[in-house]
Amino acid sequence: MLNNLAFKSIPYAFVLFFIFFEFTPNYFFQEEIIKPYMFFTILYCWICSNFKQFSPISIFFLSTLYDLLQGGIVGITCLFFLLLHYSQRRKFNDLISNDFKETWFKFILNFTTYVFIISLTIIFFNENKIVLKNLALSFIFSIVMFPLFFFIVDKLSHRFRVYNE
Repeated sequence: MLNNLAFKSIPYAFVLFFIFFEFTPNYFFQEEIIKPYMFFTILYCWICSNFKQFSPISIFFLSTLYDLLQGGIVGITCLFFLLLHYSQRRKFNDLISNDFKETWFKFILNFTTYVFIISLTIIFFNENKIVLKNLALSFIFSIVMFPLFFFIVDKLSHRFRVYNE
């Protein structure tokens, strides 16, 4: 029983690690802070690979923690991932595909929408300026890292699928 609980908690620990890792300063050429959206990428991969791994309440708590650490408006990330989880659960055929190119393209579309909405809320509600160079680099790094993260999460998801069912 304790062994089963330990294996069930590995995906949560993996996602929590990337939440906190995302908020460590990563410098690019010792001048610019670049923060790729690792939490977004990892949780997106888990939901697309095995939506049963995370319940809606765990998605709510993880994404709320992420929003609180980010310092922006709380709830946008949560809403986005809950809608993604719902669409995967209802099998709308919007995000279900065996072809990786199609999965990657859908990730890029969803990620672009997410970054656009987050950027708009920062501009309208916080009146902060967005450094487009940092945002573009973070955006590109996240898209480029998606295949690596998807491969890792897919392998872990298949390995721990028995403990989740």
